[in-house]
Amino acid sequence: MNTNVEVTFKNPYYELNKKARFTSSTKYDTFINWVSGEFDLYLQDEKSNGLSIFFPEGNFHIKNEIENGTIIADINLESKLLEKGHFVFEKIMSVYTLLVKK
Repeated sequence: MNTNVEVTFKNPYYELNKKARFTSSTKYDTFINWVSGEFDLYLQDEKSNGLSIFFPEGNFHIKNEIENGTIIADINLESKLLEKGHFVFEKIMSVYTLLVKK
């Protein structure tokens, strides 16, 4: 698991949080699109500034903020099972890693 991920517990959910940086809105939009595709079997809510996905043991939300010309994706995941939360979070971060290397 990535050590830069903040993990907390608020009964009954484990919370995993991370901020990911993007140099352009095109890369951020691609990230949202790829994450949505990765979880296309789950209920999704696309918002004007992000994405929410609900899975059986929890949910995650990705919102964006703009800071000094950089788009920051605030990734917040809640899961009743820590192991499942780590698994889902790793899938999200693998999409980010692929995109950053591109």
